[in-house]
Amino acid sequence: MPDTFRTRRLQTGALTMAQILLIAALIGVVAVGALFLTGVLPQSEQVPAPPPTIVPEPEPELADPVENTPAPAPETPVIEEAPAPAPAQDPLPKLDESDDEVRDAVADIPLGNAGQQYLMSSNVIERGTSMVYLLVQGEVPYKLLPIARPKEAFPIADDGTQVTVSAEGFARYDALAQWLMSLDVEALAAALARFTPLFREAWSYYGEEAEAFDYAVISALDMVASTPDVDLAGARLVRKEAVWLYEDPAIEGLPAIQKQVLRMGPDNAAIVKDKASQARTVWVAALSEAP
Repeated sequence: MPDTFRTRRLQTGALTMAQILLIAALIGVVAVGALFLTGVLPQSEQVPAPPPTIVPEPEPELADPVENTPAPAPETPVIEEAPAPAPAQDPLPKLDESDDEVRDAVADIPLGNAGQQYLMSSNVIERGTSMVYLLVQGEVPYKLLPIARPKEAFPIADDGTQVTVSAEGFARYDALAQWLMSLDVEALAAALARFTPLFREAWSYYGEEAEAFDYAVISALDMVASTPDVDLAGARLVRKEAVWLYEDPAIEGLPAIQKQVLRMGPDNAAIVKDKASQARTVWVAALSEAP
């Protein structure tokens, strides 16, 4: 009995200690909760916060003084003018309807009476192409030239022993030579340049390639310009049936156009040959600039 009672007292004492520990734990929990909820510690446990550290701001560095240099004046933009567009050309007329436009194109170019006479007839381009064709063959386009052949017979000198060419006949061609000299070849070439396709078309009617006209013009002008320098005054003639021939085969064998140039006399021949060379230069330059 006594041991059993003792044991019960010990258990009672143990429960009492347990209750005390439980109460203490609850008080700690409440204290900690109050700390987090209020942010206030008991006066005895408050730790003063350290004073804030004041870091002095660095003194600003002084920039080097800037000279008051005036700003450069803005450059004036250079405006390049766009090239003026090439004036639009009127479409070419048909070949058989081109006479009036050709006449208008050369209206401001002095052509003299011979030139105006040539323009009065129809088929201006076709006749011009025919002249080129005959010249290439070495022929003289008598019927197409704007100046008629001299009516008087070619003068000769006959001393009873021989018949020779008389220099008096050269003057018959002075008018033709002076007319050729007066022509402005460059102005004519520029005015007629747009009609080149029509000249080529007319050239094709001879069974040739149209583009071959360009080189035919050069050949025709070369035929005239390459006439040898021969003074026919005093050249001996021989009669064959109803015509007179040159006794010298070197002269008689020349193309008809070159013999005609020689019959004009040395001075007139020089004018014709020079004009042909000038026309050739202008024509070749025009071909090199063509698109």
